[in-house]
Amino acid sequence: MLVRVSRNCPWNHCAFCPVYKGEKFSLRTADEVLADLAAMKRVYGDAPRTVFLQDANPILSEPDDLVTICRAIRELFPNVDRITAYGRSHTLAKRSLADLTRIRQAGLNRVHVGMESGCDEVLELVKKGSTRAQQIEGGKRAKQAGFELSEYIMPGLGGTRWSDKHAKDSASALCEIAPDFIRLRTTAVVPCTPLCDLEREKQFEALSEAQIVQEIRTFLAGLTGLTTRIESDHVLNLLMNLRGDLPADLPRLLALCDRFLELPERQRQRFILARRLNLITRVDELDAPGLLPKLDTLLDEIERENVAPETFFHELRKRTI
Repeated sequence: MLVRVSRNCPWNHCAFCPVYKGEKFSLRTADEVLADLAAMKRVYGDAPRTVFLQDANPILSEPDDLVTICRAIRELFPNVDRITAYGRSHTLAKRSLADLTRIRQAGLNRVHVGMESGCDEVLELVKKGSTRAQQIEGGKRAKQAGFELSEYIMPGLGGTRWSDKHAKDSASALCEIAPDFIRLRTTAVVPCTPLCDLEREKQFEALSEAQIVQEIRTFLAGLTGLTTRIESDHVLNLLMNLRGDLPADLPRLLALCDRFLELPERQRQRFILARRLNLITRVDELDAPGLLPKLDTLLDEIERENVAPETFFHELRKRTI
């Protein structure tokens, strides 16, 4: 069940993001939200099991308001197992531990944080509005307050220039935070975003699909001694089965990266094309009857148009939300 606590995004300058552009941020009052909850109760009864507080960064609300809202959700919907919200690390780092703990005790279980990168150079490039130190501090404070913490990382966000540092710095930052979940969100250069302008101005060069997988492998290898859950749960991710529990599943996840990287070039192109067309999710699904001839026909058509396959894949990523 979606409950709107804030409207739009208070920062809204991230170069990669196409959302909320031209919209003004505001916080709703507790009374407004309570009225919504009363209406939702009439519609849904006791049915909801999970609740997500919208939009971006409702943690910016007054702590007393969030406490009131979370308590009301728990009272009105007794079957709710989890209440989740997005939170900027910048906000979490500024909120007192006492206030965050009160909000957690009122019923907010989980916080999703868009770290995107633990590399200061990348954070500055994409105008994230936070530093590596703030990302670490905000994440640690969320954990100290008792929240289940999910951190988002964007493979490819540093482009070719910062790829290796982006991977290693992000891994080391997460090792300091020790989140419960790490979620991969592969970078796409969405049209009409500042990142698209940076690409056109040659200030950002996107990674190839193989380079992104290599970056992810470097990132995963840096998560030493960390107990967390890796999730590859977005359509933009090439390797959708790159998910598991660390440290136990780390060798398997690295092997999945290696398997893709060791594919012959044509087979690798077939898999990328099939994934970007959302036909399959795993390399072994290339064996599906009749699939390879269709993929080869498409690849041949692309090449006859004098378009490099990698350019075509990049364009497909741009069109994926």
